[in-house]
Amino acid sequence: MLELIKSAPTQCGVYLFKKGNKVLYVGKAKNIRERLLQHYKQAQENKKEYAIVNSSDRIDWILTRNEYEALVLEVDLIQLHKPKYNVLHKHGGGYPVLLLTEDEFPTIKVVRGSEHEGKLFGPFFTAKRAYRVKRLIHKLFKLRTCDPMPTRASPCMDYHLGLCSGPCAGLISKEDYSLAVKSAQSMLSGEVSEVLPELYQRMEEHMERLEFEKCALIRDQIRALEKLSLGQSVSGLPYQRADLFYRIGRLLGVFLIRSFKLVDKEVFLLETEEELEETIIGFYYSNPLPEVLLLNFELSEEVKRWLSERGKVEIVQKIDQSLEELVKENLHHYMPPELWQEEFLKVLKIPPPRIIEGFDVSHFYGGYTVASCVVWEEGTMNKKRYRRYRIKTVNQIDDYASLEEVLSRRARRLKEGEETMPDLWLIDGGLGQLSVAIRVRDRFGLPIKVVSLAKEEEILLTEWGQRVRLKEHPILYRIFGQIRDEAHRFALSYNRKLRLKEGLKDILDRIKGIGEVKKKIIYNNFENLYELLKAEDRHLKKLGIDPSIKQEIEKYLT
Repeated sequence: MLELIKSAPTQCGVYLFKKGNKVLYVGKAKNIRERLLQHYKQAQENKKEYAIVNSSDRIDWILTRNEYEALVLEVDLIQLHKPKYNVLHKHGGGYPVLLLTEDEFPTIKVVRGSEHEGKLFGPFFTAKRAYRVKRLIHKLFKLRTCDPMPTRASPCMDYHLGLCSGPCAGLISKEDYSLAVKSAQSMLSGEVSEVLPELYQRMEEHMERLEFEKCALIRDQIRALEKLSLGQSVSGLPYQRADLFYRIGRLLGVFLIRSFKLVDKEVFLLETEEELEETIIGFYYSNPLPEVLLLNFELSEEVKRWLSERGKVEIVQKIDQSLEELVKENLHHYMPPELWQEEFLKVLKIPPPRIIEGFDVSHFYGGYTVASCVVWEEGTMNKKRYRRYRIKTVNQIDDYASLEEVLSRRARRLKEGEETMPDLWLIDGGLGQLSVAIRVRDRFGLPIKVVSLAKEEEILLTEWGQRVRLKEHPILYRIFGQIRDEAHRFALSYNRKLRLKEGLKDILDRIKGIGEVKKKIIYNNFENLYELLKAEDRHLKKLGIDPSIKQEIEKYLT
């Protein structure tokens, strides 16, 4: 195989890995020989590359005049041969889209591809979603369900089920049907402002003729469109119709924005760098182009040209901050294990941890000092194993001493087998906090690695001497940032809870007429002062407490 690769030309073109006459993989290259050598070298590390190279018994190539011709030829060959190892052909058949036909009495169909007469809406990532919208259109706007439309003396069952207006039997005028089609189109496109006045006018006309069933039908359509319009006003996204491709490491998220709302998404895990543009080309090989294509990465000039020749599209690489935050939140929920496992091996040079414990200390001007321990386990936060601590041995502001106490208490339980041993400790802080954690770990002889994360610079400090800028590694940043923030939240909430509870105790001690028994009842049933003040009189009476206690507390506070 290596000798065959060395004999490949150095010109631009397309190459085909084959097994017999079967094409396994098609690629393009500015320099075919150089690209094939890359495949050969990457086969030593990458499973997919290994499968391509070792499953093939021959390589063919076709020379082209430039890279754009190579791209066009690559796309056509992939669609022709459907190679096993090409990502593009998986999407080349097209996702489901809704087609509004151009007949005398138009209807709505679920189709694939973009070569259809009529207006296309979509795509939808699942056929189930597409058919759900189709049923809604029939239910609201009664577009015909038969295709092709016959001529009948009486309508079919769909008419009696309220899914069709019966144009086949002449039960609706062409004028009314055209308005229903226009309304359906407005709903699918999100542009409802033009059709609403027309619907109101038509409803008035039917009302004057006492056609109450037709009035009710149009009323339902108006409500549906006004609800859609209201949703647009609160959604706040800056694009009416756009597709967004957002990449985080090997994760590629595809988000559909329709009517100023994020309506659907799909997430891909990229095996190789080449799959990034291949996925985009595959997506638009059969699917319609949006008005705006949003990206957080660069596209090659060849791919931009390929897209522009398929239709008019504006390519934007600056994404609105609020939209980007929404997209990141969606992507962060999708974190396949192999992705973060690779990051630990590649960036931190350690085996992927199964369990990480995160610690934080919180106090209120030196008082109510508490600490938290949160647990990240195999990709998710395990809230059942969270623990909180009230610091007992420190009576002043001393984060190091407080941290040493909580880590020592935790280490003792780990040593005695009362808790599951973690692989890693994450400490909120800098080098000082890291040193404290290492000292405690060594004193108890625990098999745990220790790292710390300071919020100001977002730099991960490791006991083995690494300083990792987490913002340059978004997958690790997601994991460690989430653990650190959750530890901080959990500690802060415990601190606040203690202050409120202590405040309740302090005030009850100062109000006359409340004995020890009543105090115990209040402590057992109310977490803090605010819960007591909000309690209904009926609830207090059931507990044997005079509701006037609330007035006494309010007098004291004011």
